[in-house]
Amino acid sequence: MLTFKDRRAGFTIVELLIVVVVIAILAAISLVAYTGFQARARDSIRKQDLATLAKVTQLYAVDKGDYVVAGCGRTSSPIGGGWLTSDYDGVGPNISINDCLINYGYLQAPLRDPSGLDSCSNGADCHAYLKTGCISGTWYLANLETLPQDSTFTDDKCVSSWDTSYGINYAVKVD
Repeated sequence: MLTFKDRRAGFTIVELLIVVVVIAILAAISLVAYTGFQARARDSIRKQDLATLAKVTQLYAVDKGDYVVAGCGRTSSPIGGGWLTSDYDGVGPNISINDCLINYGYLQAPLRDPSGLDSCSNGADCHAYLKTGCISGTWYLANLETLPQDSTFTDDKCVSSWDTSYGINYAVKVD
């Protein structure tokens, strides 16, 4: 006769498989949520950086009389615009907008996109800060990961093709 004491204690294979499946589902959900948190955090940094750039550029304009045009950034059209880094277009020793604002004491350190890119030349995955000035105003532009791409976003912001060329989908107007 089989008694309760004779029965071995342990888990069946079905119970173990259920536990493994539940853990795998929870891990997948956590991974997806974590990736979304990272993208939102990078976008938050981008928004904060562009707001800071707009503020210090306004201070620069009050003191110097222009929006970081003379000697900072591009010397060709759009003057004073371009990527925020030095020699962004590869044509020569233009001082970057970052360096200009640092040299005059408006920034303590260069602002860079959280992706680490300083410039880019292709498509909707471009994550670097861009500045432009034109009749409609002076703008700082970025590509946010959590906003959808829009082929008409930059139509009223100087260069209408930057939304498709660089994925620009966020802008802060300086003036």
